[in-house]
Amino acid sequence: MIELGLNEREGLSELATDDILVRLALAGKCGKVWIPATGTASYCVIKVYHYMYIVGVTPKKDRAVSLWGTIARHGDGAYIIPTSESWIDWLVENIDCRYRNFSRYLLAFKGVENRALLEELNGALEEGLNIDNVRPYDYDALLKDMWSEDFASCFDNRDEFAKDATGYMVYKDGVALSGCVGRAYGDEFMELIFATNPDYRRRNLALTAASNVSLYLEDKNINPYIDVRNQHSVELASRLGFEFIKEYQVYQIYNTEDEI
Repeated sequence: MIELGLNEREGLSELATDDILVRLALAGKCGKVWIPATGTASYCVIKVYHYMYIVGVTPKKDRAVSLWGTIARHGDGAYIIPTSESWIDWLVENIDCRYRNFSRYLLAFKGVENRALLEELNGALEEGLNIDNVRPYDYDALLKDMWSEDFASCFDNRDEFAKDATGYMVYKDGVALSGCVGRAYGDEFMELIFATNPDYRRRNLALTAASNVSLYLEDKNINPYIDVRNQHSVELASRLGFEFIKEYQVYQIYNTEDEI
C-alpha cells in the first residue's frame, strides 16, 4: 500500500464514514492514509495518532496480505477500529499475531445543565487539595504510576504531552491525585481519561476535575464528541453534560515481546 499526503486525498470522500476522525483525515486535515498501490481505492487504512480505522470494501488474496502488512507495521498498540461487521470478520480472520479486543464508548457534549452545581464541586475540595490545568511537565510523573499512566498513554512522548494535553488535575503539595485529561483533535473530538489514585477514591475528585472540563467546553462554546475507555467513565461523564452515543469494538495488536 502507498501513503497519501494531506493534499492527495481529494478522491477518497466516498470512503468517509460517520466517524469524525475518518472524515477529518480524508479531508486532508490530519492523520495518515494508505490506499492500495494499484487499482481503485475501494478501501483504505487511516491512522490519527493511536486510532486506526479500516474502511471501504474488504479485500481478498494479495490485497488482503498487503493490507494486513500495513496494519501490522503501523498499528502496534493502536486502537484498530473496523468500521463494519464485514471488517470485523475480515480482521479476525487475518490477524496472525497476538491481540485483544474490547469496547470503547462515544459520547457527545450537550451543554452544562446546572453550572452552579459543578462550580460547587471546586469549593468542596478538601483542605490541602487544589485543582488546576494539567501541567506540561507532568508526563513523567504520571507515566511512572499504574493508576495514572493512562493519562500519558494518549501521547507518544513528553513533547506531545506538553503541547496537546488538555484537562484538569487535582493536586496535593504539587503531586497529582486525580484528573480528567486527554487529547483534543480539533474542536470536534476528544479522547478523555478519568483516573484517581486508589488512596483518594470515593471523594469526587475525578468528578471535580471533569466538571472543569465541562465548564471549559461550555465557556468556549465547543461541543465535541468524546471517547472514553469504560462504563465508569461513561457514568461520570453523563453527570456532566455528555450524552451517550454508542459502544464500539476496537482491537489492539502486540509485538511478541510485549505483554497483554
